[in-house]
Amino acid sequence: MKRIYAAAFALFALLALSIVPGFAQFWPFGGPFGGSPYRGYRPPPQGGIFGTLRPFDAPRPKTKKKEETPTDAALKQPESPPAPYEAEFSRLAEVLGALHYLRPLCGEKEARWRAEMQDLLEAEQPTTDRRDRLIASFNRGYQSFELTYRKCTPSADLAINRFLDEGARLSRDIATRYGN
Repeated sequence: MKRIYAAAFALFALLALSIVPGFAQFWPFGGPFGGSPYRGYRPPPQGGIFGTLRPFDAPRPKTKKKEETPTDAALKQPESPPAPYEAEFSRLAEVLGALHYLRPLCGEKEARWRAEMQDLLEAEQPTTDRRDRLIASFNRGYQSFELTYRKCTPSADLAINRFLDEGARLSRDIATRYGN
């Protein structure tokens, strides 16, 4: 009688475990309740972004070089070396972005920090790539504090004071070192 109970218990345990996805893989043909025997990872169908994958041993396909047309050469502008104050200017843009988010959060009525950044860009007249990098720095400063602060806290006030000091120092250093 004990053997019958033990066999029934073992059969019940196997059936119960087959419902759990991790254990159903041990049943032939996907378990007693049907389903796929491979419930884990399935490679995506070929095509899309994975369509370019090749087997490890396969040779690399030959690629054709794109012929450069005269219009492409005319559109390319020679890269000028970055300004010597590029790192400081980028940091200043990031500080202005952080202040643009934090100051109105803590009660400043006029939003002047974006206008300050716009004035700097107009005075500097950077190339398109450099302008995009400076705007990205401004946005990075804004978004990093947007993720952190939802209301004005003492640490936000401390960050504002530190950014005001750092921004004043950066603008003074840029003007004295590299100004006319």
